[in-house]
Amino acid sequence: MVQSKKILIVGAGEAGASLVKDLKARGAWSSVAGFADDDPLKIGKEISGIKVLCNIDDISAICDEQNITDVIIAIPSAKSSLINRITEKVLTAKRKINILFVPSAEKFFDSVPISPSLQEFPISEILDRDEFTIDLPLMEKFFAGKSILITGAGGSIGSEICKQLLKFSVSKIIALGRGENSIYNLMQELEDYRSLMPQKMPHTSFKIADVRDREMVKKIFKEEEPDIVFHAAAHKHVPLMEFNECEALRNNILGTYNILSLSHEFHIDKFILISTDKAVKPSSVMGATKRLCELLTSFYNENYKLNTATVRFGNVLGSRGSVIPLFLNQIKKGGPVTVTHPKMKRYFMSIPEAALLVINAAAISFGGEIFILNMGKEHSIEEIARKMIELYGLKADIDIKIKYTGLRAGEKLSEELFYNSDSIEKSANDNIFISRNEHSQLTINMVEEIVDAVTNKVYSMNGNDVRDFLKKFIPEYF
Repeated sequence: MVQSKKILIVGAGEAGASLVKDLKARGAWSSVAGFADDDPLKIGKEISGIKVLCNIDDISAICDEQNITDVIIAIPSAKSSLINRITEKVLTAKRKINILFVPSAEKFFDSVPISPSLQEFPISEILDRDEFTIDLPLMEKFFAGKSILITGAGGSIGSEICKQLLKFSVSKIIALGRGENSIYNLMQELEDYRSLMPQKMPHTSFKIADVRDREMVKKIFKEEEPDIVFHAAAHKHVPLMEFNECEALRNNILGTYNILSLSHEFHIDKFILISTDKAVKPSSVMGATKRLCELLTSFYNENYKLNTATVRFGNVLGSRGSVIPLFLNQIKKGGPVTVTHPKMKRYFMSIPEAALLVINAAAISFGGEIFILNMGKEHSIEEIARKMIELYGLKADIDIKIKYTGLRAGEKLSEELFYNSDSIEKSANDNIFISRNEHSQLTINMVEEIVDAVTNKVYSMNGNDVRDFLKKFIPEYF
């Protein structure tokens, strides 16, 4: 017999009340057993028709008493210490309970549904990052009424940009991806938002196409008439691209060139390239191709006056292929949790934070910038693994073993976000920096050579040929 859900919502504030509203719209209102909140004046009272049963210290007892199956922490502004305290209380219950979290990014929005954004793991607890800010009025003004094309819309960042843009009164979202399954999943997610949104939703157009196919993408540009392009389509897996070099060349460089040239041809208002810290002094094929994408983007701004900007940032926790889903799966299976190297460090932020800051960067761009998101400090991969094990109420090295597997091809122990720290300036947002003096240095003849290579010569190139080709334009690639 399948057990029906009984939900305890922690946090009887605005987010908790909004969550109850969402659940009611879904027909799941009766599943909510009650609230938990530390405000003594709320205990025993009803919020949105749901009783506040207890304070946080009594969560464990209430979970057992009420046969709770799911706990949702609806405090988007909560510090990591509070999330850790709540999680510990839930884990001490005698029954197995699923824990979900409202992401911290939801604190910026009052009138949007919360339930579609729920996460399985508390990213803020893992990172302990400082709170970030966005210029909401500027973003709302800039994007209102605009038609937006997002390439790589089925990916982690592309899909999140689509979802976040729903909140800015855009007229149309054109979601372009080559994987029908990922675009179908995105379509379902946006429909979930649509069913709960109080205001009119933008028109959404879902397009299956490959950014390497210029003529097919040109057809989409012509039919959909976008104003702004976010180019997120790219191969990002470092070790995998080390033995799929030609595919990295075609997808990342040819794909970017096609979208840039079409943006110029169709007089796009603004082109935004999504880049990575692995493009800085690259040690991998993937990183080198992304660096060349940055140079092409700057070339189009400098030579064709296309309004372009690059947004560079580190890893996003929770994306497909990142450590969070990998570690979660390994912990649920009983271990071991695999870490490549005990000294491996990376910059991290959550997917919603990255997407919102990318959108903010687009709104403040005047053209030609390389924006760098404030990633805070580097985080030890091993420490992330240990924190995750602890948050499941287990002990690292005792309940769950940690296994070191060694650096993989193309990987570095740590990454860099900029070439020269002296050229970094603050933007209007303290969470977004601008890297000056990173000019393209590509000539028209060089670009023609690049395009010929990724369009024609690539089919006769081997891995070493690709690396030699990349080093010709990126001498710092090693």
